[in-house]
Amino acid sequence: MIWALAVTLLVWSGAVWLSRFGRGVLNPVLVSTIVIVAVLLVGRIPLEAYAEGTVPLTALLGPAIVALAFPIWRHGKELGRLLPALVIAAVVATIVGAAVTVLVAWLLGVPHDILLAIAPKHATSAVSAAVADALGADVSLAAVFSILTGILGAVAGPPLLRLVRVKDPVSQGFAIGLSAHAIGTARAMELGRTTGASSALGLALAALFVPVALLAASLFGWI
Repeated sequence: MIWALAVTLLVWSGAVWLSRFGRGVLNPVLVSTIVIVAVLLVGRIPLEAYAEGTVPLTALLGPAIVALAFPIWRHGKELGRLLPALVIAAVVATIVGAAVTVLVAWLLGVPHDILLAIAPKHATSAVSAAVADALGADVSLAAVFSILTGILGAVAGPPLLRLVRVKDPVSQGFAIGLSAHAIGTARAMELGRTTGASSALGLALAALFVPVALLAASLFGWI
């Protein structure tokens, strides 16, 4: 199944090249996902066969996330001085983000099982899938919502922050990391080293606080 790996790398390389002309709109993850889905549909290729061929890449996802600790360490002094404020901001943002997500979904009449899959979308896909599993929701659906959230945050996050005149790189990165996790952090890395480091920290704190907030809400019967 070496073809799957070759196609993925080729499509990703093309998407990265194309992103240079899109000013953040042509996100490589979004473009490559659309192209690969189209290839699978046109070629009538089973998803299981494609997934089997890309195991070497998916096996690297864990180490790649862990590697995001390096920019945090590199900017440790700068972020360390702001850590108490950042932790408080992360706790508030996690609670508000999850509450708004659940409330809007409930008001729109979303079924309860899908609501549970949407709730952890601000954490990385692996974490959101684990939380969804603990809540009894669809794991695959939770991962999809998480990835879509990351893509949306990577594309719309920087323009939105500029619109509301958030110019501080730490604030920019932290907001992106908290809301758009790894995909957003990859975009934040392009905006600057400090922005990327604070985004990585936001990603880590979201991965920590989202499960705690949602599991606590589940125990109290709020979701």
